[in-house]
Amino acid sequence: MKNRLHKMIVWFSSRKLKQKVRSLFVVIMCAYFLMFFSVYQFVLKRNTQEYIRETNMNLLYSMSSNTESVIKNINMVSKWIMNSQSVKEYLKSDEGRSSAIAYKALDSMYDFIIDEKYLSSVYIFKMNMEHLNISNGRTIIDKDILKMEEWQEQLITKSGFYVVSTNGGGAFKAQTGRPLISFMRVINDSQTQRPIGFLVMNYTADILSETYNNVMDGNKSFGYFDDNLMLSGDEELEKIYEDYQDTGNDKARIYKNPIANTPFMGVVYEQQDVYSYISNESLMILMLLLLITGMSLILIGLFISNYITKPIERLVQSMDSVKQGWLKRVSIDLPNDEMGHLKDSYNNMLVEVNRLIDELVEKETAIQRAELEVLQEQIKPHFLYNTLDTIGYLALEKPGEDVYDAIETMGLFYRRFLSKGSKEIALLEEVEIVRNYLKLQALRYKNTFEDVYDIDENVAGVMVPKLILQPLVENSLYHGVRLKGEQGLIRIRAYQEDAFVHISIYDSGVGMTLEQISKIMTEEGKSFGLKRTIERIQTYYEQENIYEIKSQVGYYCEVVIRIPMQGREGIIHVQSDDN
Repeated sequence: MKNRLHKMIVWFSSRKLKQKVRSLFVVIMCAYFLMFFSVYQFVLKRNTQEYIRETNMNLLYSMSSNTESVIKNINMVSKWIMNSQSVKEYLKSDEGRSSAIAYKALDSMYDFIIDEKYLSSVYIFKMNMEHLNISNGRTIIDKDILKMEEWQEQLITKSGFYVVSTNGGGAFKAQTGRPLISFMRVINDSQTQRPIGFLVMNYTADILSETYNNVMDGNKSFGYFDDNLMLSGDEELEKIYEDYQDTGNDKARIYKNPIANTPFMGVVYEQQDVYSYISNESLMILMLLLLITGMSLILIGLFISNYITKPIERLVQSMDSVKQGWLKRVSIDLPNDEMGHLKDSYNNMLVEVNRLIDELVEKETAIQRAELEVLQEQIKPHFLYNTLDTIGYLALEKPGEDVYDAIETMGLFYRRFLSKGSKEIALLEEVEIVRNYLKLQALRYKNTFEDVYDIDENVAGVMVPKLILQPLVENSLYHGVRLKGEQGLIRIRAYQEDAFVHISIYDSGVGMTLEQISKIMTEEGKSFGLKRTIERIQTYYEQENIYEIKSQVGYYCEVVIRIPMQGREGIIHVQSDDN
């Protein structure tokens, strides 16, 4: 879960602002609608269900109250019967059902029940189960149950208080098969307070229907149950209630309430769902509220898109030219707000940055120019000192022709070296400077070295910085060939490979180890030899990878300069000084 959340955060963070705003807007919209339906489901629906429950429970309380009134009326009739002198005389007498006392008791009972609409039968039992009865329909008696101590004991222990049950606890059964509501009580002797008989009044279950007829509703079903036995109601309600008793799944539509002092359960079944309680006006208000909120969120999204994300996107697109090295001012039209101020601030920053860059470039160019000029000015007296030393040696040891030749060679060298103040010369002219330099050195160190030149005509006219080969050749002579103590070779090659000119300075001198090469190229020094020349070429061409040094101790050393092909002016022919 944490990894998934982390991936979502990383994904969101990597999106553009426009995508972030859209994603956030979609999330807010979904969250709003989810919250709306959640509020509906858990608040409005819950309140509606509570209202439905309260309404139906009130109906059940009303049914219970009506049932208690019915039972109260039955109780009053039963008291009239059990307090009848004729009834008590019958219960105390030893005479049978055909006696005058029995007829008198039946007559008295009839007077009391003549107005009982739902009365099915009335029974007066002596303690020996001899009885009298009045019946509107045939009622079957199970005397075995009546004789059971449990059945009699439940009435005796009530001390004259009534007991209400279905079918008299199984002792009575209507021939129609419909359940009977039995109202039973013990009859005591008024003097001894001993039981002298039992009174049972059986009513049809229709008497219970009277308790909810005045609250009937087409969307509700009412009924009474004793466990799963339906006492009153329709068959559909009976099936629904049985399923509810078995599975407990009623979708919160069945409401029940026990009837006091009875084993009966009042039941109300709500046939309509909670949605039917919401009026069309309420639904329209909810939909209108939802529509207004949705439109508001869409307007907010459009506002953010048009006045924030799109201007930023256009500003970023205009700024992308900086990635290509172009510091161009942004010229898009933006509102005169924070976005417009941001554009103006960015443009002002670019003006200042361009000014600073120009200033830095100018300063850097001046510094590089000064460094090159200092280097060249260092080379001039250095080479001049060495050359004059050589001429002085020749003046003492050699004929005048050799001295003249040396002075003439030095003149040619400096004529090419100065090059009318130019900082660039053709490669062939640079080679001729080296040739003249080595010719002067050969006057002093005869038979010490041999110089060989292999210059490809295709690269002879390429313009190169002036005096880049002479310091390298000088290193080859003084630190390579001479130290070996035998005649050596100095070879200058120039050729084209791909889009580069390769210039090789080779000597068959003492060579160098890798540690020596690394030390020369990394340590700072005051010399203007190999390292300073390489740095000068790197600065001039603004490239680092322009050289390669190959060497084997005791055999050779080769420095290869790799410079881009540029400034070609064609083939330049230089007349040899030997002619």
